Amino acid sequence: MAEYSKDSLETAASLWEAVLALRSRPITDPDAIGLALAIDRAFDALGTAALRLAVVGWTDAVEASWREVENDYPLCFDWDFVPGWIIDHVDWSDPFHPALIQRGGG
Repeated sequence: MAEYSKDSLETAASLWEAVLALRSRPITDPDAIGLALAIDRAFDALGTAALRLAVVGWTDAVEASWREVENDYPLCFDWDFVPGWIIDHVDWSDPFHPALIQRGGG
């Protein structure tokens, strides 16, 4: 059985909480509406359990990104950094495969 650190478990939980929050964003923000609908399509396509496992799979990537900025990031990790990271790093265009956006050089 794999061993997970308490920090990694908290990161995974933060990722899932952020996806749920982004899915239910207020309808007053046009960008948030599009993202919420894309996330909702992924829930419908994959089901909650499969989507949750996909999201948990982003734990290492978000932790690596956090390590690059944690000393200079002025806001909190779970409620600010993680949702922003999802917005910037996840492509929701294929509801059957929300995927990390591959960026050159990090």
